[in-house]
Amino acid sequence: TEDWYMTGLGSVLQYLGNADLQWEKTNTFDAGFDFGMFDDRLFLKFSYYRKDTEGMITTVSLPTSSGFDSYYANLGRVENAGFEIDLRYNVIRSKDWNVLLFANMSHNRNRILEISEALRTYNNMVDDLYAGYGNGSSNSMYSRTYTKYVEGGSTTSIFAVQSLGINPANGQELFLRPDGTVTYDWNAADQVIVGNTEPDAEGAFGFNLRWKNFSLFTSFLYRWGGQQYNQTLVNYVENVDLMTSNADRRAYWQRWIQQGDVTSLKSIADGEYTTRPTSRFVQNDNVLQFNSLSLSYDFNPNLIKKAGMGMLRLTASMEDLGYWSSIRRERGLSY
Repeated sequence: TEDWYMTGLGSVLQYLGNADLQWEKTNTFDAGFDFGMFDDRLFLKFSYYRKDTEGMITTVSLPTSSGFDSYYANLGRVENAGFEIDLRYNVIRSKDWNVLLFANMSHNRNRILEISEALRTYNNMVDDLYAGYGNGSSNSMYSRTYTKYVEGGSTTSIFAVQSLGINPANGQELFLRPDGTVTYDWNAADQVIVGNTEPDAEGAFGFNLRWKNFSLFTSFLYRWGGQQYNQTLVNYVENVDLMTSNADRRAYWQRWIQQGDVTSLKSIADGEYTTRPTSRFVQNDNVLQFNSLSLSYDFNPNLIKKAGMGMLRLTASMEDLGYWSSIRRERGLSY
């Protein structure tokens, strides 16, 4: 009703259409086994899979200047292969005691075998986006990494120009071009795969302990082997507007100021120039999270039966007790 005009109800375009979108087709192979021993106190489940998808439908990101932030397109041909492991072991199992350990792990590898012509065009659009960058350009649009799709790569690949770091002599960033030459000039066509957000492995582990009517449960989550592009470090530290913003102290203390400084951030004098995608901000994403902890007590059934209840349990629980990561976890209103 908010779009009602004198001439009638107005229309709002909500999605960017794609008349060439086709159904995706997937061939799947699965194999696995369940294994138990020691009177089923030890249980192991293993499965392997391979999925070959033709015309995989994916969400393609767009510069917001186009009026939309994404649209759907057929990627081409994609292979996903991996395995899953589930392990449980009943260490103690008696009338008063029960101790169960558990762990699981999954691994997936995504590979693009063939891309569509539409995505070849999209890759060129990504390169063309940076053509609008000029001296002193401070538009954060140019600091973002955009996914590109190349055969042999992955749908979760991170693209950026390969960096050799900040030159201590002048505070400027050195780039390595695909042909092996070194330059100070950032070029969109020089972007290559510099990381992958998909981890090598992820899963959970923990234990369940029972003593008489008391129970204790814990679980941890983990992942390792992937990478992330630390956009927060780019936008709110290196590219922060020091004239108008209350900045993170790293914006001064960790950047190049004078000749000989060995730093991870470029010259403070170049702060007005937006940093475009560079491997300098790709960081390994290894995480261990203490996910949950709960303690419970089950009341004696004989006592609660008089009240007409079949079961009564009192539980105290906590979540997100600890978080350890190879990437500094940024917090704040704008982070």
